[in-house]
Amino acid sequence: MSYVVEVTKEEFQKEVLECELPVFVDFYTDECGPCQAFEPVLEDVAEELDGKIKFVKHWVTYEDFEAKSNPVQLKYDIVSFPSLYLFNKGEVVKTYIGYLNRQDFLDFLEEVL
Repeated sequence: MSYVVEVTKEEFQKEVLECELPVFVDFYTDECGPCQAFEPVLEDVAEELDGKIKFVKHWVTYEDFEAKSNPVQLKYDIVSFPSLYLFNKGEVVKTYIGYLNRQDFLDFLEEVL
């Protein structure tokens, strides 16, 4: 069972911005080494903090990235991957670009726990 939900650009408003819980979003793309390395860290922490924070992933396709046709990518100015965003009550409270190890990831999330 995965504790991380994949969210499309069409679902982003409802699943992230309107969520009652704080929401962590991993913006990622294909063939991204740091994105792949972060995956097991994300899954592990999402399981540990289940019910306290909602964990989602948002895939930005290469085509959308190049064409700048993903409205979510444009709104949050996603220019590198992974882009890690923490939302609370629909507002961005923290961002980070790149890989985080488990402890650094927990520290990143501490603000909303």
